[in-house]
Amino acid sequence: MGLPASIHGIPGSLAGQGGAIGSQKTRFASFSTIPIRDLRARVACRTERLTINLPGSAMHIDSRSSIPKIAMDTSALPEDEQFAYWAAHSRGARLQQVVPGPFLARGDLWNLGGLQITLIEVDPFVAVRDRALVNAVEADYLQLVQLIEGTMSFEADGGTMELNAPVSFLRDYSQPSTATSTRIRCLIMYFSRDFLEEVVGPVAAQGPLAPVPELTLLHDVALEMIRFFPVATASSAPLYATILRDLAASAMIQAGANRRTEHISLLASAKAYVAAQQPGSLSIAGITTALGISRSVLYRLFERDGGLLAYDRMRRLRAAHRAVSNPLNTSTLNELAARYGFRDKAALLRSFRKAFGSTPAEVRQHRAHSVSPETATPSDQIRHAIESID
Repeated sequence: MGLPASIHGIPGSLAGQGGAIGSQKTRFASFSTIPIRDLRARVACRTERLTINLPGSAMHIDSRSSIPKIAMDTSALPEDEQFAYWAAHSRGARLQQVVPGPFLARGDLWNLGGLQITLIEVDPFVAVRDRALVNAVEADYLQLVQLIEGTMSFEADGGTMELNAPVSFLRDYSQPSTATSTRIRCLIMYFSRDFLEEVVGPVAAQGPLAPVPELTLLHDVALEMIRFFPVATASSAPLYATILRDLAASAMIQAGANRRTEHISLLASAKAYVAAQQPGSLSIAGITTALGISRSVLYRLFERDGGLLAYDRMRRLRAAHRAVSNPLNTSTLNELAARYGFRDKAALLRSFRKAFGSTPAEVRQHRAHSVSPETATPSDQIRHAIESID
């Protein structure tokens, strides 16, 4: 039995492999008439073996296995080890403990491919993602947080927002931000940028979302799915990811998080132009001519990235970092320099060390000695799952 074209009134684009939402908000009206129990009962699909294509990957999943889950619970550890154990789950932010002493964190993370989802209770903490960390640790995903209990202070783009539950907010891991929390209980969805932006377009916002009804629906459906996941098959994970993605997209559209201002639309066009160029061949004259804009407008588009050429250089460096992080990649430095548009291996080495604080050889050595699955802690597994969002 294959994936159904529709699920009890759900549009086929939501039940299948992720059709685009566009700007037609009425496409989501049918969700409001679906009882949550019916949605939970009817989205389970079972196949002997299924290949589902998500943006950037093909998932070959044995339907007889269950959806991957990682459990986190620090309560069984000695008090002086609890925070360090929890903090090890993230390289994407510097985590600090607010109050010395015991640190309780409890929750499960479910790996759905293009989406990781967790319902967690955690003691007060500070999570800092500054510009240096953004440059050093690529984390091209968006975090949608639904704060169920507690409060949080969120700093981004030069402003500070005080958030009180219940509230939903976006955190863009390609940009700096700092979150300071009390003890909180929250639902967190980590979306691959490509997976989410496929249906909402470029997202250029951080901070709280307007409290639209679609966010309540997303919350209710997500919690029902989490309760159902223990008996769900792995082959259904991409389907659940797509449904939650499209519900989140609907909420974001209603809340205005994807408003395509002239600046955002132009930035998207500029980034598409950059991506289409041969690595190392980008010229300011070429892009200004192609887009019909002035140099000053171009600078403002990429100002927070340090300018167009800095943006392009970091984009190519991150591609090189992904290559040397791949244990199957055996390219030499000369080959990597030519592939990613650097003059020679010395130029690549200098730029790589400046951006990431280590050499390509050191990155490869670190990957070679990374924690094995047999000895990995839940923190190691969570970190790996989030870093490998498709």
